[in-house]
Amino acid sequence: MTLEPHPEIDGAQSDPQDVTNLAQANQQLRATVSKLQRQLAAAALHSDQLVRQQAVIRRQREQLQAIEDSLGGRGQRVLNALLGQIAPPNTLRGHMRETLERRSRRQLERIVRFTQVWEWADLSTAVAGLLPSRLRPGRRFVPASVIVRPPVALSSATVDLIICVHNALPDVQRCLSAVVRYTRWPCQLILVDDASEAECANYLATFAREQGALLIRNDSAQGYTRAANLGLRRSTADFVVMLNSDTIPTPDWLDRLLACAESDPKIGLAGPLSNTASWQSIPQVFGPGGDWAKNEQPSGISAADMASTLAWSSARLYPPVPFLNGFCLLIRRAVLSSVGLFDDENFGEGYGEEDDYCLRARAKGWKLAVADDAYVYHAQSSSYSDERRIQLSERAQERLAAKHGQAIIGRDVGKVQRDRVLEGLRARARVMAWREQLRAEGRARWEGKRILCLLPVRGTGGGANVILQEAEAMRWMGVDVTVVSLAELEPEFKRGYPNLSLPVHYLDDPRELAALAQRFDGVLATQNMSVEWMAWPDQRGCPVRGYYVQDFEPWFFPDGSVDQVRALRSYTLLPDLVCVTKTEWTRATVLQQTGAECVVVGPSVDVDLHRPRPRRDGDWPERAVRIAAMIRPESPRRQPAFTMQALRAIERQFGRQVEVILFGCPTRAPGFQALPRDFRWHNAGVLNRSQMAFLLNEVDIFVDFSSFQAMGLTALEAMACGVAVVVPQAGGAGSYAVTGKNSLVIDASSPAAAQQALATLVTQHELRLELQRMAIRDSVSYFPERAAVRVLAALFRTDKA
Repeated sequence: MTLEPHPEIDGAQSDPQDVTNLAQANQQLRATVSKLQRQLAAAALHSDQLVRQQAVIRRQREQLQAIEDSLGGRGQRVLNALLGQIAPPNTLRGHMRETLERRSRRQLERIVRFTQVWEWADLSTAVAGLLPSRLRPGRRFVPASVIVRPPVALSSATVDLIICVHNALPDVQRCLSAVVRYTRWPCQLILVDDASEAECANYLATFAREQGALLIRNDSAQGYTRAANLGLRRSTADFVVMLNSDTIPTPDWLDRLLACAESDPKIGLAGPLSNTASWQSIPQVFGPGGDWAKNEQPSGISAADMASTLAWSSARLYPPVPFLNGFCLLIRRAVLSSVGLFDDENFGEGYGEEDDYCLRARAKGWKLAVADDAYVYHAQSSSYSDERRIQLSERAQERLAAKHGQAIIGRDVGKVQRDRVLEGLRARARVMAWREQLRAEGRARWEGKRILCLLPVRGTGGGANVILQEAEAMRWMGVDVTVVSLAELEPEFKRGYPNLSLPVHYLDDPRELAALAQRFDGVLATQNMSVEWMAWPDQRGCPVRGYYVQDFEPWFFPDGSVDQVRALRSYTLLPDLVCVTKTEWTRATVLQQTGAECVVVGPSVDVDLHRPRPRRDGDWPERAVRIAAMIRPESPRRQPAFTMQALRAIERQFGRQVEVILFGCPTRAPGFQALPRDFRWHNAGVLNRSQMAFLLNEVDIFVDFSSFQAMGLTALEAMACGVAVVVPQAGGAGSYAVTGKNSLVIDASSPAAAQQALATLVTQHELRLELQRMAIRDSVSYFPERAAVRVLAALFRTDKA
């Protein structure tokens, strides 16, 4: 037997002797590998349990702290003190008091368990139902953070890999070469030869003998589904994977599928992403003419390359779906026990059998999920002609409808067709190669450069988030980026950015920067105050000095004030200062007001953090339309009173059809207390980056009624999460927001315009869903690497590299 080399498989050159040697090595090491895998899996399981336990403890502490800090918590402490005097311990009244307290604790525990996503911690809401809706007080919520899964661990589960073959020898050779190269053993391989012709049959017989695979052969062709059931009857493993013979598996494909299935014991079936696998296809689902897209790989990009890039950017969301494509389908043993085999009576020749099986499995309570970090290339087999494939597909759809009902199938197809998480995966797949190209360009031009980012901020904020997400992108390019702040701000900075991957240097005195900067190639200020830190007297050996202009800061201060004069001077303070900014609006404003020129690097958003995720708290229409808004009373340009009045009007107009969620400041802040609050609202308070990503993923509409926005990062983050946004036309939001296409852009000085935009999005569901879909597609192109490369090019424009 000869195993031909296939460049599609990561450029691998296969050799017959290599395959024989590999088979012998597998046979000798199988027992040892199995033992090591069990040990590693046990250790990984322990580590995963520890991570989960720590997350639970952290969440419980947050809940407890929120309750203790609430009005009810403070009142309870006062009440306990009084009761301690009225009903001392070890007295009859004391025993009665203890009984009542135990009952109260049980009621509170029920509330905490019931509100899994948002824990209310304001005693006033306990009586909210007794008040008229317009007088009900707002609730304070403790938001969760997005889930960050631990690295993929090796599973100790046993796996049977079933591959059904009917001719198409070149496809089979590519598939089996990739299986040998990329599948972690031990894994029992079951080959079902459905009456292939002599050349293919001989190849399979030799391969099975050398690889220790189980070979089953039909003397006459029975069709795919009957062949698959033959293999399933011989399977005994914990999991079974049905793999088409026209596929090319990639590195870690099976481990990633198992990790997906084992993330939830109710996940009974799982499948990977692919180039052509109906709803699991990336980056396109439909091709020209409305047929399923084939998504051929770019020249020079192998299936393994695609898999590596996909895994790098994946959040391992494991989105639930109503259907999975059968080209690569993992099935849990318990599903086979409860559901049975494929229906080979109605779908014996193939096509439709996996849809039928998915419907039957879900009817038994099993979940289906996509392993969105796994990629398996699908060539579409030569076993069937295109005409024959179309005939089988059409007949399968008729039989599915007859068996399960067209209404059920139509409902489920509608769900998967509009699935926002899958749309997000496809959108990110469209820019994967572009992102990798820019990282490579960055490494080629600036690897080894060292930059200081001056970021003296107290906590989270849009401008700081922009700097940090682009600094992290630079580090992937080999640029050494260090953040600089002040020692007095360290506690608040760490609370705002608890999991920051960048090193941070805290200065006791800004004058220390001069000595520190000598070891770096560039220093980048991020606000007007930090520009002055770079005005050191000795210019010899001075690094490149830059200013990342996030906004026109002089407008933040009263006219003629010392702070305004200081901010105006910052743009021209240093003769060699390189100014960069996000939007053309900011560039034009700075030039007009100060005469300083800025390089526009474009908007950016952390698309790896802000992305559509499976929602934990349901979705419209099962719940009300959720509207989110940032309230910052200390920032007049954000128009907090205007925003609250617009939200009040829409809540009074639509009542329980809408739910308003606020964030940005504590409920008890004096500035917030002075705003209109006589309507139903919930407040999530001040959020860090992870909590913000969680909240935006749970809402349908985000409104920014600022008088102007230099860019409007939160709106762009909301779009990346699949939210319909309303943004002001004054400012730079137009650099990414196109009204009627991916957003609504309005005159934010007009109450009528604000209310009309909200009412439109609440009532016109199709428009809202379309804006959300286009928001996902458009926002993902503003990934951080794009702006980071432009910032580096502006700073080091005199470099010869």
